[in-house]
Formats: sequence, C-alpha cells, structure tokens
Amino acid sequence: MKLLTRLSLLTLVVCPLVACQGLSKQQRKLLNSLIGKHIDDVIQAFGVPNRKFVSGNHTYLAYVNQQTDYTMPMSGWGWGGPGWGPGWGWGWGGWGGWGTPGMAYTYTCQTTFELVNGIVTKWTRRGNGC
Repeated sequence: MKLLTRLSLLTLVVCPLVACQGLSKQQRKLLNSLIGKHIDDVIQAFGVPNRKFVSGNHTYLAYVNQQTDYTMPMSGWGWGGPGWGPGWGWGWGGWGGWGTPGMAYTYTCQTTFELVNGIVTKWTRRGNGC
C-alpha cells in the first residue's frame, strides 16, 4: 500500500475520533439545567446566538462552535543507490523526493435550544465536532 494511501486511511480513522470528544458531565448538567428556563437564561449562559429561527410559538436558538486543525506537511529524501545502466560502466540512481501536503480539517458543532413561548423545552447537538 502506498504511503499516501496509508496516511489518508489513518486520517479518516483518527480525525473523527479526535474531534468527537462528547459532552462532559459538567457540560451536560449545564445544558439540562436550562430546560424549563426563560430565553434570557440561555442568552446569559451562552451569549447572543449565531442563528435564531421563529415558527409560531417555537423559537430555535443555535450556537455554532467551529474549530480548524492543521496537519504539518511531511517530506523526505531518498537516495537511489548505484545501478547498472545500458552500455559500458555504471551510474548512480540520483536523488528523489516524496512528501504529503499539509491539510486542514474543520469540525463544527451546533447546539440548538428549542423554546416554546420563551421557555426552553429541549436542546440538541449535531455536527462532526460534537
């Protein structure tokens, strides 16, 4: 298997595991404590929401957390070594290079509170960084 393919496979397996840390008990406790509270309590705890949607007596407040991680480019050099060529004599293989470019991975987690008549009824989280 080529090195680039191995690195790509490793990235697909490891990156989601690193990004998905889940909620701590303290975070879950904070989110659950807001159920039954007024919209002002949510704004006091989390600040002004990134998005707000109103449908009838339902209000949805969305808080978006986005993080970008970068991988460093990898490079290296190899020596071809001596080798026999056509005709008389022999020659050196020469120098060659290989490498992988650096990459950026963006993880997003959106926490949404559903409020009915200004009171929190539930919360949800979604995204590859939750």
